[in-house]
Amino acid sequence: MQLITGGTGFVGRCLTARLVAQGEAVRVLARRPAEVSSANVVTGDVTDLPSLLSAVEGCQAVIHLVGIIREGRGQTYRSVHVQGTANVIEACRQAGVPRLLHMSALGARDRAASRYHRSKWEAEQLVRASGLAATIFRPSVMFGQGGEFVPTIKRLVEKPPVIPIIGKGTALLQPIWVEDVVSCFAGALRKDDTAGRAYELGGPETYGFEQLVDLIAEAEGIEKPKLHLPVWMVRPAVAVLGRLSARFPLTSDQLTMLLEDNCCDITEMGQTFGMQPTSIRDHLREV
Repeated sequence: MQLITGGTGFVGRCLTARLVAQGEAVRVLARRPAEVSSANVVTGDVTDLPSLLSAVEGCQAVIHLVGIIREGRGQTYRSVHVQGTANVIEACRQAGVPRLLHMSALGARDRAASRYHRSKWEAEQLVRASGLAATIFRPSVMFGQGGEFVPTIKRLVEKPPVIPIIGKGTALLQPIWVEDVVSCFAGALRKDDTAGRAYELGGPETYGFEQLVDLIAEAEGIEKPKLHLPVWMVRPAVAVLGRLSARFPLTSDQLTMLLEDNCCDITEMGQTFGMQPTSIRDHLREV
């Protein structure tokens, strides 16, 4: 039996479906159990240790996917990423669960410019010090059915009269298909030698942000002029609007990450899990 935290999220839904299809026994931790189907669902929250202790009982592994990309509604990066991970580790220890698969993020590092990446790094350090047979995954931006990455860029391309590009638009991204991420998690469950390792996950190609915008605009058959907006002008507006409205598509932390390269060497990923990742070009019509 494997417990999946974050089973109602983008990656969690795909991974749950994959493991169930493979005949694995899966239990999903969910704050809103009605959102989960075709799995054994338990009510709980990673920020609530007692609910975790009940959820991990009888499990051989925990797959910890919970994460937030923006703060709000009482959730902070520290409460979810750091304290939530600490609770998962403690629950594993108390229940005698030996195996932990942990989803971090590419770019997580000490003294990162974004609070998101710093919190992911802190969570990684807890996992490394846990004494559990743990594997860490650090994916770049993910795309696929139910994801928000490509639809967000599509809205950027479709709605305004011109396509806004913040700064130079040259920061590199390495989009990875969610099903390829799922393949790595599912593979790690069968590979004991992945314990104690961290794997960076990315797609087969890197793109500057403006290149991705051009790719998606072409796929949608949209031709519009582009307008490059200076970072110094955008940052104060994002700082205000990102706090005032949860519907505003960008926060200050996300802007910081958007201006950084987010790419990696995928050689180890391919060799360990025996896979060649799928290009975003093959799935633009689907997402």
